Amino acid sequence: MTIFIYEHLTSGALSEEVFSAGLMHEGELMLESICRDLLAYGHNIAFMRDKRLPALTFPTDYLTIYPIENQVQFTETWQQCQRQYDFFLIIAPETDLILFNYVSSLEQQHKHVFNCSADAILLCSDKYLSYQHLKKHRITTPETFTVAEWLTQEHPVHEQWIIKPIDGAGCENTYCSDSDGTRQRLSTLPKDKFIIQNYISGENLSLSLFISDGKPQLLSVNIQHIKQHQQQLHLSHCEAKRFDMLSPELALSIANQVIHCIEGLKGFVGIDIVKTPHAIYVIEVNPRLTSTYAEPAMREKTNPAATLNEQIQALLAK
Repeated sequence: MTIFIYEHLTSGALSEEVFSAGLMHEGELMLESICRDLLAYGHNIAFMRDKRLPALTFPTDYLTIYPIENQVQFTETWQQCQRQYDFFLIIAPETDLILFNYVSSLEQQHKHVFNCSADAILLCSDKYLSYQHLKKHRITTPETFTVAEWLTQEHPVHEQWIIKPIDGAGCENTYCSDSDGTRQRLSTLPKDKFIIQNYISGENLSLSLFISDGKPQLLSVNIQHIKQHQQQLHLSHCEAKRFDMLSPELALSIANQVIHCIEGLKGFVGIDIVKTPHAIYVIEVNPRLTSTYAEPAMREKTNPAATLNEQIQALLAK
């Protein structure tokens, strides 16, 4: 049995584009980390790889690598791999429904996908719809507006707001400013592509989870170090395994609320939260393996792919 890992940034999908070195490095770290963790259990792995990238730095005896030079080769190889393999793990952003489209296509082909269901991904990919869903299920989350809604209301000048893409990942194109600055920023952005949230002052944290049969395994509580430069927010780095910031019991309680609220969450999932002295706000749900997975602290004592390995072994035993 071979597990095909599709990591969007490094796969060759961008083989004819000028790529961001920072994003490519992030994709490279996630791919290398999950490969090393699964190789430790003796699994065979296959993936596609942009030929512009440097040689891998870990043993490749159990790897099948498809080098990709251009878009024609990417399309042909991906189609071939979908016919050849039955087990897939997709690492891709929610932006422009990229993650949804890959998982949905594989589900329609009745492949085994170690990801959240396509329906769960579709809901989480739209941050306004997911806000409405979380609110409907009484999960504490920042008040969120479409651009049209926000512009029709009056807001005190001193209030702070977050502007971010409706389907973005990380802090990409995310801004923080007062009401006047927000109104000015919105005049330069496509109004149907962004949402506005109340700024919540607190500790920026995230939960790294692996969900199996509706039960969450807490892999890590993480600190998200977010910096602001000229109103734009940047995620500089994350600290994994910071259970001193939030007890495992409370973290699992939040995870269970979200899992019971959003049907189809399974496999690797991240939940971004803000902890204040009075409440914990669920900011968004990331229905995929996130960049924190690559942090060295994630595997200091245990292999974070242990539960995924158990699922694979169960499939092999059938």
